[in-house]
Amino acid sequence: MELVGNGIRVQGADYEITGVTAGDHYSDGGPEVFDVFDPSDYEYLEISRGGVYGNVIVSTTPAEGVFKLRTGMVSANNQETRDANATLHIRPTESFVTSQFAGREHLRLTLKAADFSDYTEGS
Repeated sequence: MELVGNGIRVQGADYEITGVTAGDHYSDGGPEVFDVFDPSDYEYLEISRGGVYGNVIVSTTPAEGVFKLRTGMVSANNQETRDANATLHIRPTESFVTSQFAGREHLRLTLKAADFSDYTEGS
């Protein structure tokens, strides 16, 4: 299943997955990102946009990963704007991840803020 374009619901906010990169190769004995940082509960949202039924959350899968939200101010052309980006490190063994990432310690999902509150829940 393609992860990009689907959603994540974590810490009370919705995010769209805009990128996926594979983490390090797994090696026995070393600490994993999941050992070093506190995990967060999240929900993976399989999204279907448009179509006959409109925007639909096709399925929701609960999981646990390492969520990082970075916020700050960006200055450009004598203006300051608030900037935020988020990443989520997930296990490549999650049921919604394809086997092409076997042997990797984690996957890093790049997230952008989204709002799926008006999407209908499907099954």
